Amino acid sequence: MLEKTSNQIIKKNIYHKDAWNNCLSTFSDRNIFQSYEWGELKKLDGWTVLRILIIDNITSENILIAQVLVKKIIGIKVAWCPGGPVLKSDNSSGIHALKKFQNIIFDEHIFNLRCKPYMPNTKENQKIFSNFTKSDYSFTSSKSSILRIVDDDKFLQQVKKKHRYYIKQSENSGIVWKICSGNDTARIFSLVYDSMKINKGLNLPIIDIDCFSKILGVNEDGIPRFFSFAGFEQDDPVSVCVISLLDNKAFYHYAASTERGREIYASYGMIFNLVRELRGISIDELDFGGISTDESSTGVDFFKLGFNGEDFLKVGELDISKNKLYSYLFSKILQLKTNIKG
Repeated sequence: MLEKTSNQIIKKNIYHKDAWNNCLSTFSDRNIFQSYEWGELKKLDGWTVLRILIIDNITSENILIAQVLVKKIIGIKVAWCPGGPVLKSDNSSGIHALKKFQNIIFDEHIFNLRCKPYMPNTKENQKIFSNFTKSDYSFTSSKSSILRIVDDDKFLQQVKKKHRYYIKQSENSGIVWKICSGNDTARIFSLVYDSMKINKGLNLPIIDIDCFSKILGVNEDGIPRFFSFAGFEQDDPVSVCVISLLDNKAFYHYAASTERGREIYASYGMIFNLVRELRGISIDELDFGGISTDESSTGVDFFKLGFNGEDFLKVGELDISKNKLYSYLFSKILQLKTNIKG
């Protein structure tokens, strides 16, 4: 569907995968959660997908792109836009496009849209999103760590001393590292994750890895765009992480280690060897996933922060609603639902 308003063209309900992903690739803040394939995956969870593109009618430049996931809950439309909307904030047309985006959400009779723009939390971006409501309760952390893909020596120089020691211990253990794709993406991850889940009593929400692997497929060079990167001691996997690729970016989704893996610091060697592997397929950066905004130094945060990546503090989770009271109620319902599950 195509609509023309003033000097901007609005395109909705884009059904062609390559057309959508090609447009997404023109934005520097593109991310896997705004890819066409991520939307197709979420359809399996009962979401409908609304894809919106706003173009400058004069320059034909893409200004804003947003993949919105919509679901009816007790007859009320709510929506979630992970990693979006994405826009070119250095373009003066961006603010106008964002207002049009809000109007589209209202026209779709959406009660509340929760979005999480994959954009840095600069004063400029705060101003751009000033008409949105800052969420009282967030699904996820707004901060992540970005690892630049560099050579081995530079990587080892940048990590903290203790991490460097753990990497050395892992390398001396003789672990063999390899990419596991296709049916092995889910199978190898499950072997390690199920072991860790039993030992640690975890029950984390995991996407359908096997399905997403099939949806993403391979890139134009035949490289899998979704895979498990695993370390093996003899034939037994001891540490594994799940990675997706979008253009020159990699995204870190899940990781797990067995008891044996933890004994030999396999997870530290995993990141060192993953960076080496990504370098070989021309990836420039790895989004290491969420870390605490209070710079906690325990558990997962200690592990991630020790690699000394670049802090990436995003704008955070924001709400669009005709009434700020709706946004407040939406956040409280989410918080209550999470507390009950916990």
